[in-house]
Amino acid sequence: MHKKDRSFPTSPFGQTADGLEDFRGIVLTESIQYMTVQGVDLSYAQFVDASSLNTSTFTNCYFNGVKLDSRYVNREFSRCSFRGAKLNSARIGKRFEDCDFTGSNLSRAIANDAIFIRCCFSEANFRSAMFMYCRFEDCSFEGAAFHNGSLAGSRFTGETDLLPAWGNTILDNVNVNGDRLA
Repeated sequence: MHKKDRSFPTSPFGQTADGLEDFRGIVLTESIQYMTVQGVDLSYAQFVDASSLNTSTFTNCYFNGVKLDSRYVNREFSRCSFRGAKLNSARIGKRFEDCDFTGSNLSRAIANDAIFIRCCFSEANFRSAMFMYCRFEDCSFEGAAFHNGSLAGSRFTGETDLLPAWGNTILDNVNVNGDRLA
């Protein structure tokens, strides 16, 4: 049975140069679930079996280079880095604020009603992704690739010069700064 709002353990490996608890490259066989996780570096951690990032709050955490394909990545993420992460076919949800997805693979990922605030998706791969009814506020998409997916019902606010090339993505009822995308 999981207790709600548990804290993440202290690293036996000390801290990274950035001052984060060092869990880089560890093997996780269970989901990080119902936890409050702050200042942890899980870059290149191996998520095996049914492990995922599910129903927890993450603040100032690194998930660079992790492989979370076909897994849950949801609840709340603030100031987190997913640079180069493999999130293809992942179930992504709830809220991401000031997160960096530069170079991440989000192909075939699914998000519904998720909120992304000031997130960077530079060079991210969104091919065949389904991000429906999502909200993107002041996010940048420089070099991001969208094709064969859906952004139906999603809203984009902020700088329009940083929006992605849509390709043949379904854009039904998509709004950019309050205007329906033609």
